[in-house]
Amino acid sequence: MGEPRASSRCGGFASLMLMRIDGHYDPAADIAWLRFEGYDPATVRGEETDTGLREIDPATGRVVGLEYWHASSTLPAELLTLLPPPGVTAVV
Repeated sequence: MGEPRASSRCGGFASLMLMRIDGHYDPAADIAWLRFEGYDPATVRGEETDTGLREIDPATGRVVGLEYWHASSTLPAELLTLLPPPGVTAVV
């Protein structure tokens, strides 16, 4: 069958890359975490951004995690409602 394909608004086709995302939202701290495939807390390197942290895999240079501070003013409420609190395992 090959790779999944999707049509774009302009009528072209693009390959889709499927990836697992682990996420959490702590409403008391107003912090949301998104961790992508390849996230390894033992090796990740954090870089502060205007909205929180960007976590980089030093071996590949890929972004493997994002941490949003003041998440309720940065991210859509619909996304935050999908994210479980810390300590609960869920994949988005």
